[in-house]
Amino acid sequence: MVTEIINQIKFTSIELFGSLPIFAAALAILWLGKVIYNKTTSFCFHEELTEKDNSALGTVLTGYLIGLGIALTGAIQAAFGQTLQDGLISLAFSGALAIVLMRVSIIINDKLILHKFKVYKELIDDRNSGTGFVISGSAIATGLMLAGVLTGESESWATAVADTLIYWAAGQLILIIGAYIFSLTCGYDIHKVIEDDDNLPAGISFGGFLIALGIISYGCLKGATSNIQAELILTSIAAVFGIILLISSSVVCDKLLLPKSQFIKEIVIDKNIAAGTVSLAVFISVGTLLAAIINTSL
Repeated sequence: MVTEIINQIKFTSIELFGSLPIFAAALAILWLGKVIYNKTTSFCFHEELTEKDNSALGTVLTGYLIGLGIALTGAIQAAFGQTLQDGLISLAFSGALAIVLMRVSIIINDKLILHKFKVYKELIDDRNSGTGFVISGSAIATGLMLAGVLTGESESWATAVADTLIYWAAGQLILIIGAYIFSLTCGYDIHKVIEDDDNLPAGISFGGFLIALGIISYGCLKGATSNIQAELILTSIAAVFGIILLISSSVVCDKLLLPKSQFIKEIVIDKNIAAGTVSLAVFISVGTLLAAIINTSL
C-alpha cells in the first residue's frame, strides 16, 4: 500500500514537472496578449491604471485577462496528449489566434453591444466602471466560447483556423442578440442608465448576463468538431433556451430574493451594488446549471 502511494506521488510529480514548459508558454502568451492589447489602443494602460487610478479601465483589463486565460485552458487541453514540442507549437498557434479574436471581440462590443454611446469617452474621460463591467463580461464570455472551441479537433491547421473563426463569429452573434434582448426586457434603458447615470450595478448585471451566455456557449462548443452545421444548430437552440431562462431568472430573482423591493428600483434608482452583484450571481448560476445539463445530456 505504501509502495503504491509512493509510486503515485512520483508519477504525479513527474507529470506536473513535465507540464511546466506548457504552463510557462501559457503565461508568456497571456503577457503577450496584454502587450498587444496595450499597443492597439490609443491610451496607455500603465498611465491610466497607476497614475490616474482608472478603475473602469482596470475592470476591462481584468475581464480581458481572465477571458484570455480561460481561452488558453482550451488550448492547453488540446496540447496535452502530444509530444512536448508538438504541444508547445499547438499552444502557440491557438494562443495567437485567441489573442487576435479576443481583441477583435472588444471592438465588436464597442460597436454593436454598447453602440449608443462612445465607449472610449466613458472609459477614459468619465472612468465609468459600469461600462467597464459590460466590456469585461463580454471578454470573459468570448474567452469561454474560445475555450470550448479550442478543445476540439480538426484535420489540419487551416481547418482549425476556419472552424475557430466560424464558431467565434457565431458566439459573437449570440452575445449581440442576447444583449439586444436584454436591453428590451430589463425594464429600463440600459444604455442611458450606464452612460448618463454612470450606473455601476446596471453594468455589473449586464456583464453577468453576457458571462452566462458565454458559459452556455462553452457547454455547447466544448470539444466541437468540424461538423459545423450540426454544432451550430445545437449551439443556436441552446442559446435560445439560455436567453429565455436567463431573462426568466431575473424575474424569479426579483420575486424570491428581494420580495420586499423591486430589483429595477434597487439597480436604477438606488444604484444598489449589492443588487447588481446578486443579479450577476443569478445569471452566472443559471448559465452554469444549463451548461451542466447540456454536457450531461448531449
